[in-house]
Amino acid sequence: MGTSDSYSGGGGAAGNKLRDEVDEWLDSLPNTPPPDQDDGDDGGDHPDNADDRPKLPHESLLNVLPLLRPFAGGGRGADGPGGGGGAGGGRDGAAAGRGGTTGGAQRSARASASVAGRAAAAAYALRVGDAETLERMGLDLQSLRANDDPIDVARQIVNAACESALSDGTIEDDERRYVASEVTNWVLEENEGGAPPTPEEIVQKSIAVIISEAAQNETVERIRRGERPEWASLEAERQLREAAEVLARRVEVSPEGMTDEDFARAVEEGIETLRRIRGDG
Repeated sequence: MGTSDSYSGGGGAAGNKLRDEVDEWLDSLPNTPPPDQDDGDDGGDHPDNADDRPKLPHESLLNVLPLLRPFAGGGRGADGPGGGGGAGGGRDGAAAGRGGTTGGAQRSARASASVAGRAAAAAYALRVGDAETLERMGLDLQSLRANDDPIDVARQIVNAACESALSDGTIEDDERRYVASEVTNWVLEENEGGAPPTPEEIVQKSIAVIISEAAQNETVERIRRGERPEWASLEAERQLREAAEVLARRVEVSPEGMTDEDFARAVEEGIETLRRIRGDG
């Protein structure tokens, strides 16, 4: 889960509300693990008794939305699709976050969507044999298909997706690389050998991963501070992922085309749709 076990969270009122609601839900868990889960479990889905567990309210993860800045550098500039925000915008906005309403990691919706869009476009292009899209990203269809190491194939796509991002070693930088990796692997592996996931499904998955990763990093100190048993931490991570997936499915948006810009625009529009559902716009 998450990219940092040392980060204690930020996000001002929204971040505090997210952590408080996760804490409240954790306190509602029984003292013993579900019958099919113990400390050695991998935290995967367990449909047999999932309905018997206290559920983390899906709406709790809407508190992640204020943590994803819609504008670059904390200003009111054009940071929507086609605007000037970039993957390095997080550090530029740090000063605005201190003493402002967010604080902590300074995530940019545009930066996250951009990296996710590049990963989605490249992975999808490989699935459908789109050599032109891959070439624009510095990748070669034939060499990728001839590569019998799926881990290396995914690594090449992730590196290409993150190439334009300014790596600064911050938690949001780590999150974006994690998002690129998760999106890439999901697109490559989903229904492997059959039809690839639809562009709309890819957009929804990208949104879910962006929200889930931010939520897990913002709550990691509460989930793994040593006061919870291992099974409860695993259950929290599972339900955070599940809640993000449910929220993302509320977004009905597909890319207009199959380029990285198209995917990125659709992902960012989906995030903005959830922001409006929360009542932020």
